[in-house]
Amino acid sequence: MNEWVECRQCPSCGSTDLSDPLPPGARVDSTLDLVMGAGSPDDFGGVDLSPFVSPEFAICERCALLFMRRRSTPEAAARYYPRLFHRIETPIPFGDLPLPERFVERRGRLARDLVTELERAGVLAGVRSVLHVRFNTAEELRLLRDEYGIEEVYGLEFLPSLIRHARETAGLERVEAIEAPEFRNPFERPRFDLVLLNEAFGHAHDPGAIAATAKTLVSEGGSVIVYNEKNHAKVLRDGKLFPHGMNFFHKQMYTRANLRSFLELAGYRVESLSHPTIGKPSSLKNSKLLYALRPEAVEVSGLPSTEVDEMKRLFRQWWSRHRWVRRRERLASLFRRARPGVGVGGAART
Repeated sequence: MNEWVECRQCPSCGSTDLSDPLPPGARVDSTLDLVMGAGSPDDFGGVDLSPFVSPEFAICERCALLFMRRRSTPEAAARYYPRLFHRIETPIPFGDLPLPERFVERRGRLARDLVTELERAGVLAGVRSVLHVRFNTAEELRLLRDEYGIEEVYGLEFLPSLIRHARETAGLERVEAIEAPEFRNPFERPRFDLVLLNEAFGHAHDPGAIAATAKTLVSEGGSVIVYNEKNHAKVLRDGKLFPHGMNFFHKQMYTRANLRSFLELAGYRVESLSHPTIGKPSSLKNSKLLYALRPEAVEVSGLPSTEVDEMKRLFRQWWSRHRWVRRRERLASLFRRARPGVGVGGAART
């Protein structure tokens, strides 16, 4: 059975006007060393890793979306997402409880800043029910329940340890596992006044399905909050893209412009909000986007061709810089292996 499909149209806008953003014959380094660095081949349970030997990218000439051409079928993704999520997504040891204290503290600060921003923007007015997709430590749900009096809070997550943390530490009962690769509503309540989507689109097998599902879950007059989506124009410009391009979970690169365009095409009115601080209290995570959405048809204007040209330029610039860094690393590793050194007691070291 074929576990992979090739995208022949843009995952965001559906256009078939696609091109290669790199020079002819150029290839991005394999992501397999990133994968295998997290464990032995036996850990991956027969997952077909062939698309990551040499990832192929495409860019949409209509909406400037950069994305991986090949991606898993929904059936294959449902098998490997839960097993590989904590290995590829982050080095934090999510498999056990308690969660690392530093991680919980950091996420708690982000949660409070996010909720404060939503209150400032008037999003929480009249909200009586909340669904949080990828709730992480569930601190947002705890705050909304304990400090804002919203009793009906629901959450979906990938990892069993995070679900246990939400239940045992925050005392949240209405939390369930996401059915990968996308999500559905497993709860009796059919609609919610507020739906929070944490990093939902850059990871999605089918971003359009995520946007459509969220629209069916929000109550009349309610809001959908999209947050933690990266502005990849800034990521590329700063040279901070993953060393190997993309991985199992990051399938498309959104920018401030093309994410907004995609959401408008999906039938939302989009309001840009200030992204809260993360990490050091004094620093802004300027590469992240935060949007408040309301299901409402709006007039959508296409992105200018200059947006497409700029994304191509930034991607090629990153690729050239990355290729040079990789070549330098390979040469340095050869030098380190060949160069003898003197250790404690005069023992030679490499």
